[in-house]
Amino acid sequence: MQFVQILMISSSSSFSECFSALSYIKGNSITYELMLHLVPFERLDQITDQNLCQIYLPGKTVIAKLHFDDISFPEVGSEISFTYEFNVPITVKFPLSETDYQHIYSKQNVMYELWYDVNLVNINGSVNTIEHTKFNGTGCYSYIELVYDIHGDIQVSVEPNDCRIQLDSSSEVYLEYFNGKHNEQIRITPCTINCDADEYQETSNFKQNTKYYIRKSSANEEQLDQFFKSFVDNRRISMYFCIKYNINGVFMIITELIYYAFATDPFECTTNDELFYLASTLNPLYLFIQYRYSQPNKLNCHMAGVTQVVVDVNVFDNTRSFRGVKKFSLEDFNQDVGVTFDHDDVLDELRNNYNFDESKSIVTVSFLNDQNEIVWESIRMDMAYIGCVTKAVLHLYDNQTCLRYQFDSNPICTGQFLKPTSTNTLGVFYKENGHINSLGYYEFHYAINYTQLDQSVCFVCDEFVESDSYAKPTCQENQKLTKEKLKTALIGFGIISKYESIILTTVVSEYYGVFMPLVAVSAVVLTSTVIAFACFIRSFTK
Repeated sequence: MQFVQILMISSSSSFSECFSALSYIKGNSITYELMLHLVPFERLDQITDQNLCQIYLPGKTVIAKLHFDDISFPEVGSEISFTYEFNVPITVKFPLSETDYQHIYSKQNVMYELWYDVNLVNINGSVNTIEHTKFNGTGCYSYIELVYDIHGDIQVSVEPNDCRIQLDSSSEVYLEYFNGKHNEQIRITPCTINCDADEYQETSNFKQNTKYYIRKSSANEEQLDQFFKSFVDNRRISMYFCIKYNINGVFMIITELIYYAFATDPFECTTNDELFYLASTLNPLYLFIQYRYSQPNKLNCHMAGVTQVVVDVNVFDNTRSFRGVKKFSLEDFNQDVGVTFDHDDVLDELRNNYNFDESKSIVTVSFLNDQNEIVWESIRMDMAYIGCVTKAVLHLYDNQTCLRYQFDSNPICTGQFLKPTSTNTLGVFYKENGHINSLGYYEFHYAINYTQLDQSVCFVCDEFVESDSYAKPTCQENQKLTKEKLKTALIGFGIISKYESIILTTVVSEYYGVFMPLVAVSAVVLTSTVIAFACFIRSFTK
């Protein structure tokens, strides 16, 4: 009886519609594997006749084989098998040697053969497509960055790992980027004259090459101009460093995403710490870009012809993205402290669902001339911090300066990421005649504890770290000036620490008496501060 059953199912036509003609093969150029992706027949569950794929095969062992023009896998004596499941995609892996993989790399004709029930039923089929993945270059570099001169040259710097790559005259190295519509490539030619020891040359050891240059010339000028235009329009464009090389007559491609991009510094602004420390902080009310530890944005390095400044910030994660662009005259930019971007719903979403592993920020500061041409720019790519101070009051007394502040109960603020920090800067500013001016920067040592939601701290002048950033020569004179400005100007202040790079949008308390413990300060002081809050946002941050 068993023999009769086998005869009844042994016709291959009974199983011919188990898999679709859209089945395909992918090759992995790193592991030298071929993967047969068997796609279920499109109408498998609609077969009204005896559906043996559903009735007989589930749970059965199936032996698979691939046939190319002149070679088959696996070889005689070996078997690749899988267990059949009804109406689900099935992937079968065929490990190959490097020599065999290179042999079949360019072939396009392949059939698959499947044996069911210990070779009693045989099915032959063809695949729709054969694709070979690019060589994943992630393992070939431990670090990669792009450094550019906005007027011309590009340098790609890498820290290579030990990969089986030999560069010769047939190799191609290029920068690939997405211009908004399609991918563009810019060729990186090998160095031939006055080459550095670690610079890419036509025949060289892959691991010894750490510098690859694109030097502007008449041949690539148009390509580079288009690249920089795309990059200025979108600082988040995808950029890749690619090497196409030959192994036994077969070309392989490694490709590496370039995440870090920096501008060259011909005016030595950043090399001498003359320009910016760039950091972005997500406050409950705005995004603040902090420069030089709360000092004014004053440009100390010399750049002839600069009259305008553009600040372009991108904060994003895998699903959400905020972009803000602000343009200033150089005069206004020099007098302000950092740059504030107004409240936005996306900023709320980023903050409330913040993931430090997925979230990033790109801050670019471009310096322009009267013709709106970029003279130079600075760029930083990093993460945005969560600003945890939600409310604060600065009390100026005749004998004390006191800060009273509250923290957000956000898990990020009270959790493990933010540790107590002891070095802080208090910056005091005022707005007058449309400009934001500095009244001084006071460095103090106090361990801010982010797990304690309400805190206060007081200092006398002698307890502040000596600083040359006061508006007046001494701390005492500066405090007196600040009190005088309270009568005529709108005062604001910022607390800057390792985790707080933020201007606080609360006004300064107008209390001038002798210091008393903060618990004895009338609630009216806090109330008046809150009343002035909206006014401060509208006028001080614009």
